[in-house]
Amino acid sequence: MPTYRLTLEYDGTEFHGWQQQPQARTVAGVLLDAIHRVSGERPTLTAAGRTDAGAHAHGQVAGVSLSQTWEPERLKAALNASLPADVAVVAAMPHADGFDARRDAVDRTYRYVVVCRDGRAPVTRRHTWTVRGPLDLSAMRAAAQRLVGTHDFAAFGGATNPGGSTVRTVHSIDVTQHVIDADEREAHLDTVVITVRANAFLRGMMRAFAGALVKVGQGRLTPEWLSNLIDAGPARSPQIALAPARGLHQWRVSYVQSPAVAA
Repeated sequence: MPTYRLTLEYDGTEFHGWQQQPQARTVAGVLLDAIHRVSGERPTLTAAGRTDAGAHAHGQVAGVSLSQTWEPERLKAALNASLPADVAVVAAMPHADGFDARRDAVDRTYRYVVVCRDGRAPVTRRHTWTVRGPLDLSAMRAAAQRLVGTHDFAAFGGATNPGGSTVRTVHSIDVTQHVIDADEREAHLDTVVITVRANAFLRGMMRAFAGALVKVGQGRLTPEWLSNLIDAGPARSPQIALAPARGLHQWRVSYVQSPAVAA
Protein backbone atom coordinates (compact mmCIF):
# COMPACT_ATOMS: atom_id res chain seq x y z
CA MET A 1 0.00 0.00 0.00
CA PRO A 2 1.37 3.48 -0.83
CA THR A 3 2.59 5.23 2.31
CA TYR A 4 2.63 9.00 2.83
CA ARG A 5 4.25 11.33 5.30
CA LEU A 6 2.03 14.30 6.14
CA THR A 7 3.33 17.42 7.88
CA LEU A 8 0.63 19.37 9.69
CA GLU A 9 0.18 22.77 11.22
CA TYR A 10 -2.67 23.51 13.61
CA ASP A 11 -4.04 25.93 16.16
CA GLY A 12 -4.83 23.68 19.10
CA THR A 13 -7.15 26.07 20.92
CA GLU A 14 -10.36 24.29 19.92
CA PHE A 15 -8.95 20.75 19.97
CA HIS A 16 -8.86 18.22 22.81
CA GLY A 17 -5.32 17.31 21.79
CA TRP A 18 -4.04 15.09 19.00
CA GLN A 19 -5.24 11.62 19.97
CA GLN A 20 -8.61 10.49 18.61
CA GLN A 21 -11.26 10.33 21.34
CA PRO A 22 -14.96 9.50 21.27
CA GLN A 23 -17.22 12.55 21.60
CA ALA A 24 -14.27 14.97 21.49
CA ARG A 25 -12.84 17.10 18.71
CA THR A 26 -9.21 16.10 18.14
CA VAL A 27 -6.66 16.75 15.41
CA ALA A 28 -6.31 13.06 14.54
CA GLY A 29 -10.09 12.79 14.43
CA VAL A 30 -10.62 15.60 11.94
CA LEU A 31 -7.66 14.42 9.84
CA LEU A 32 -9.07 10.89 9.64
CA ASP A 33 -12.48 12.31 8.73
CA ALA A 34 -10.86 14.32 5.91
CA ILE A 35 -8.98 11.26 4.65
CA HIS A 36 -12.21 9.28 4.61
CA ARG A 37 -14.03 12.01 2.67
CA VAL A 38 -11.39 12.23 -0.05
CA SER A 39 -10.43 8.55 -0.32
CA GLY A 40 -13.30 6.53 1.15
CA GLU A 41 -10.76 4.81 3.43
CA ARG A 42 -10.39 4.70 7.22
CA PRO A 43 -6.66 4.02 7.69
CA THR A 44 -4.52 3.90 10.82
CA LEU A 45 -2.38 6.94 11.56
CA THR A 46 1.01 7.11 13.21
CA ALA A 47 2.11 10.43 14.71
CA ALA A 48 5.42 11.88 15.86
CA GLY A 49 3.83 12.91 19.16
CA ARG A 50 0.57 13.55 20.96
CA THR A 51 0.08 17.24 21.63
CA ASP A 52 -1.95 18.31 24.65
CA ALA A 53 -5.39 19.88 24.52
CA GLY A 54 -4.88 23.55 23.64
CA ALA A 55 -1.30 23.13 22.40
CA HIS A 56 -0.28 24.06 18.87
CA ALA A 57 1.85 22.48 16.13
CA HIS A 58 3.92 23.86 13.28
CA GLY A 59 5.52 20.61 12.11
CA GLN A 60 3.55 17.65 13.41
CA VAL A 61 4.22 14.55 11.31
CA ALA A 62 1.72 11.78 10.59
CA GLY A 63 2.20 8.60 8.61
CA VAL A 64 -0.63 6.95 6.66
CA SER A 65 -0.93 4.10 4.14
CA LEU A 66 -3.68 4.23 1.51
CA SER A 67 -4.78 1.67 -1.06
CA GLN A 68 -4.90 4.33 -3.79
CA THR A 69 -1.76 6.00 -5.14
CA TRP A 70 -1.90 9.78 -4.91
CA GLU A 71 0.25 12.47 -6.43
CA PRO A 72 1.48 14.19 -3.22
CA GLU A 73 0.39 17.73 -4.12
CA ARG A 74 -3.04 16.45 -5.12
CA LEU A 75 -3.40 14.59 -1.81
CA LYS A 76 -2.34 17.72 0.09
CA ALA A 77 -4.83 19.90 -1.83
CA ALA A 78 -7.67 17.40 -1.41
CA LEU A 79 -7.14 17.10 2.34
CA ASN A 80 -6.87 20.87 2.83
CA ALA A 81 -10.13 21.36 0.95
CA SER A 82 -11.78 19.04 3.46
CA LEU A 83 -10.05 20.09 6.70
CA PRO A 84 -11.34 22.84 9.02
CA ALA A 85 -9.64 26.23 9.10
CA ASP A 86 -7.60 25.52 12.23
CA VAL A 87 -5.58 22.64 10.76
CA ALA A 88 -3.69 22.28 7.47
CA VAL A 89 -1.45 19.82 5.69
CA VAL A 90 1.64 21.86 4.80
CA ALA A 91 3.47 19.01 3.05
CA ALA A 92 2.71 15.52 1.73
CA MET A 93 5.44 13.15 0.60
CA PRO A 94 5.56 9.48 -0.47
CA HIS A 95 7.51 7.28 1.90
CA ALA A 96 8.87 3.76 1.99
CA ASP A 97 6.53 1.11 3.39
CA GLY A 98 6.65 0.66 7.13
CA PHE A 99 7.16 4.34 7.94
CA ASP A 100 6.14 5.07 11.54
CA ALA A 101 6.11 8.77 12.38
CA ARG A 102 6.89 8.15 16.05
CA ARG A 103 9.37 5.27 15.98
CA ASP A 104 11.35 6.62 13.02
CA ALA A 105 11.82 10.12 14.47
CA VAL A 106 15.30 10.85 15.82
CA ASP A 107 14.49 14.06 17.67
CA ARG A 108 11.74 16.58 18.32
CA THR A 109 11.82 20.32 18.94
CA TYR A 110 9.25 22.17 21.03
CA ARG A 111 8.96 25.86 21.79
CA TYR A 112 7.20 27.50 24.71
CA VAL A 113 6.29 31.17 24.39
CA VAL A 114 5.92 33.50 27.38
CA VAL A 115 4.78 37.14 27.24
CA CYS A 116 6.01 39.32 30.12
CA ARG A 117 3.45 42.02 30.76
CA ASP A 118 1.81 43.68 33.76
CA GLY A 119 -1.70 43.29 32.45
CA ARG A 120 -3.61 41.38 29.85
CA ALA A 121 -2.26 40.64 26.37
CA PRO A 122 -5.42 40.15 24.24
CA VAL A 123 -3.67 39.65 20.90
CA THR A 124 -1.45 36.79 22.08
CA ARG A 125 -3.72 35.21 24.70
CA ARG A 126 -4.50 32.07 22.63
CA HIS A 127 -0.88 31.20 21.84
CA THR A 128 1.27 32.37 24.77
CA TRP A 129 1.38 32.40 28.56
CA THR A 130 1.22 35.92 29.98
CA VAL A 131 3.19 36.41 33.22
CA ARG A 132 4.19 39.43 35.24
CA GLY A 133 7.72 40.35 34.23
CA PRO A 134 10.44 40.99 33.67
CA LEU A 135 12.14 37.60 33.93
CA ASP A 136 15.79 37.04 34.83
CA LEU A 137 17.03 35.46 31.60
CA SER A 138 20.52 34.80 32.97
CA ALA A 139 19.09 32.68 35.77
CA MET A 140 16.75 30.89 33.35
CA ARG A 141 19.63 30.10 30.99
CA ALA A 142 21.79 28.81 33.82
CA ALA A 143 18.95 26.57 35.02
CA ALA A 144 18.15 25.39 31.49
CA GLN A 145 21.70 24.13 30.89
CA ARG A 146 21.35 21.81 33.88
CA LEU A 147 18.59 19.99 31.99
CA VAL A 148 20.80 19.18 29.00
CA GLY A 149 22.01 15.59 28.67
CA THR A 150 20.66 12.09 29.22
CA HIS A 151 18.74 11.92 32.50
CA ASP A 152 15.78 10.37 34.24
CA PHE A 153 13.20 13.16 33.95
CA ALA A 154 10.46 11.40 35.96
CA ALA A 155 10.10 14.52 38.13
CA PHE A 156 9.05 16.44 35.01
CA GLY A 157 6.58 14.08 33.33
CA GLY A 158 5.13 10.65 32.83
CA ALA A 159 6.14 7.84 30.50
CA THR A 160 4.20 7.69 27.25
CA ASN A 161 3.44 3.99 27.84
CA PRO A 162 2.58 2.26 31.15
CA GLY A 163 5.80 1.10 32.77
CA GLY A 164 7.89 2.83 30.11
CA SER A 165 11.23 4.50 30.68
CA THR A 166 11.37 8.10 31.87
CA VAL A 167 14.96 8.55 30.64
CA ARG A 168 15.27 11.07 27.83
CA THR A 169 18.14 12.88 26.12
CA VAL A 170 17.86 16.66 25.90
CA HIS A 171 20.20 17.86 23.15
CA SER A 172 19.81 21.61 23.66
CA ILE A 173 17.79 24.30 25.40
CA ASP A 174 17.77 27.94 24.33
CA VAL A 175 16.10 30.82 26.16
CA THR A 176 15.74 33.88 23.95
CA GLN A 177 14.08 37.27 24.33
CA HIS A 178 12.23 39.27 21.70
CA VAL A 179 10.92 42.80 22.35
CA ILE A 180 8.36 44.13 19.87
CA ASP A 181 7.64 47.86 20.12
CA ALA A 182 4.04 48.75 19.40
CA ASP A 183 3.72 52.52 18.86
CA GLU A 184 4.19 55.90 20.49
CA ARG A 185 2.29 54.70 23.57
CA GLU A 186 5.45 52.73 24.42
CA ALA A 187 3.42 49.57 24.75
CA HIS A 188 5.42 46.48 23.84
CA LEU A 189 5.47 42.73 23.97
CA ASP A 190 8.44 41.38 25.91
CA THR A 191 8.47 37.78 24.71
CA VAL A 192 10.62 34.95 26.04
CA VAL A 193 10.90 31.78 23.93
CA ILE A 194 12.11 28.50 25.44
CA THR A 195 13.26 26.06 22.72
CA VAL A 196 14.04 22.45 23.63
CA ARG A 197 15.37 19.75 21.28
CA ALA A 198 15.31 16.19 22.61
CA ASN A 199 15.20 12.64 21.34
CA ALA A 200 11.70 12.34 22.81
CA PHE A 201 9.50 13.96 25.46
CA LEU A 202 7.59 12.60 28.43
CA ARG A 203 3.93 13.52 28.89
CA GLY A 204 3.90 17.07 30.26
CA MET A 205 7.70 17.37 30.16
CA MET A 206 7.94 20.52 28.04
CA ARG A 207 5.23 22.30 30.03
CA ALA A 208 6.98 21.28 33.27
CA PHE A 209 10.28 22.66 31.96
CA ALA A 210 8.57 25.95 31.06
CA GLY A 211 6.77 26.22 34.41
CA ALA A 212 9.98 25.57 36.34
CA LEU A 213 12.12 27.93 34.25
CA VAL A 214 9.61 30.77 34.61
CA LYS A 215 9.70 30.33 38.39
CA VAL A 216 13.48 30.56 38.23
CA GLY A 217 13.18 33.70 36.10
CA GLN A 218 10.84 35.22 38.69
CA GLY A 219 13.32 34.49 41.49
CA ARG A 220 10.96 32.02 43.17
CA LEU A 221 13.26 29.06 42.56
CA THR A 222 17.00 28.62 41.99
CA PRO A 223 18.92 26.73 39.30
CA GLU A 224 20.26 24.50 42.10
CA TRP A 225 16.71 23.54 43.10
CA LEU A 226 16.05 22.48 39.53
CA SER A 227 19.22 20.39 39.46
CA ASN A 228 18.06 18.46 42.52
CA LEU A 229 15.00 17.18 40.64
CA ILE A 230 17.00 15.65 37.79
CA ASP A 231 17.41 11.88 38.17
CA ALA A 232 15.41 12.13 41.41
CA GLY A 233 12.45 9.97 40.25
CA PRO A 234 10.23 8.07 40.50
CA ALA A 235 7.23 10.35 39.78
CA ARG A 236 6.49 13.91 38.69
CA SER A 237 7.37 16.40 41.42
CA PRO A 238 4.39 18.20 43.00
CA GLN A 239 6.67 21.23 43.30
CA ILE A 240 6.44 21.77 39.54
CA ALA A 241 3.31 23.34 38.11
CA LEU A 242 2.69 22.74 34.42
CA ALA A 243 2.71 25.88 32.30
CA PRO A 244 -0.58 26.37 30.39
CA ALA A 245 -0.91 24.37 27.18
CA ARG A 246 -1.70 27.46 25.11
CA GLY A 247 1.96 28.58 25.14
CA LEU A 248 3.23 25.23 23.84
CA HIS A 249 4.23 24.91 20.18
CA GLN A 250 5.37 21.63 18.66
CA TRP A 251 7.96 22.95 16.24
CA ARG A 252 9.85 20.31 14.28
CA VAL A 253 10.45 16.58 13.95
CA SER A 254 13.69 15.23 12.46
CA TYR A 255 14.30 11.92 10.73
CA VAL A 256 17.47 10.11 9.71
CA GLN A 257 16.98 10.83 6.03
CA SER A 258 14.60 12.53 3.68
CA PRO A 259 11.44 10.46 3.07
CA ALA A 260 11.66 8.39 -0.08
CA VAL A 261 9.89 5.49 -1.71
CA ALA A 262 11.88 2.29 -1.43
CA ALA A 263 13.57 1.24 -4.65
